[in-house]
Amino acid sequence: MRREAGRSETERGETGAAEEPDFRRMIESIPHLVWQSNPLGDWIWASRQWAAFTGQGPGRSRGYGWLDAIHPEDRERTREAWQQAARQGRLSIEHRLCRRDADGEAYVWFSTRAEPRRDGDGRPTAWFGTSTDIHALHAIREEQARLVHELQRRTRNNLAVIRGIVRRVADGASGEDVASHIDDRLAALARIQASITREPLAGVALDVLIRNELSAHALPEPSEFAGPPLRLPAEMAEKLGLVLHELALGAALDGHDRIAVTWSAAATHLTVTWREGARPGARPVIDATPQGGMQGGALRGEMLERMLAYDLRATTTVAETGRERRIVIALPLPG
Repeated sequence: MRREAGRSETERGETGAAEEPDFRRMIESIPHLVWQSNPLGDWIWASRQWAAFTGQGPGRSRGYGWLDAIHPEDRERTREAWQQAARQGRLSIEHRLCRRDADGEAYVWFSTRAEPRRDGDGRPTAWFGTSTDIHALHAIREEQARLVHELQRRTRNNLAVIRGIVRRVADGASGEDVASHIDDRLAALARIQASITREPLAGVALDVLIRNELSAHALPEPSEFAGPPLRLPAEMAEKLGLVLHELALGAALDGHDRIAVTWSAAATHLTVTWREGARPGARPVIDATPQGGMQGGALRGEMLERMLAYDLRATTTVAETGRERRIVIALPLPG
């Protein structure tokens, strides 16, 4: 029995010795930084991944030396979270760890979690923890927060634009025409927003803005349509889009079905040249709709002036010769 017992203990010892390297290999192959502390919270061991990532050897990470690898701005709250873990029974924190390699130093976001191993009486005998790279996830969260902030800002801007449209229309149109004027401008704003939301981060192509307004007013294909590829930031596209709407609306109401639009861009300025005219024998239709007539034209002129001079800080020249009109708009591009 003693021999059998001795053999059994020996076999168990050999099995344990064989299993330990396998366990260590497993720990050192997972994509996490693994560590262990004593019941008091002092680190007593860290995996090779920790040393490889942070550059801290076994001696430097022990005790509270591992805190040196935490970003200085995250260090104090990490210390506090670790000290509270004994009362809460677990540790969970997101912080930045310093990666040291041949390329230098960089801080990467990690999620660090730990739980204690307890004895039969429920007292902690050790803590085991892991730190998991969540840098990509954190970047996504930051981008989502930025997009939400941008959405809120654009919503406020759009409300301001709508309020401005309503005020200008109310001041410049008769009571029975107000609803028609407002509906027309809001439809233009909706088209512009649709273009913005297709690629919110890339900006809006200028040629798309122009074609949308020509199409919305059933104007024919321009006789000339040329300019370099150019994308405008959302806020600028909103205002310039409304300007293009007023130009297209004016051309349609005046019976100008010969349109030419060209543009050029320098480092700091964009220049848009809009030319329109009527075909021989065509009659203007300035009084065909409630938005026509002298009052409608005055309103369009006031809105154009307001949006160009005040909103876009543009300079505009208008030249009319017979039945042709040429408008040149020069506006600064955002830096």
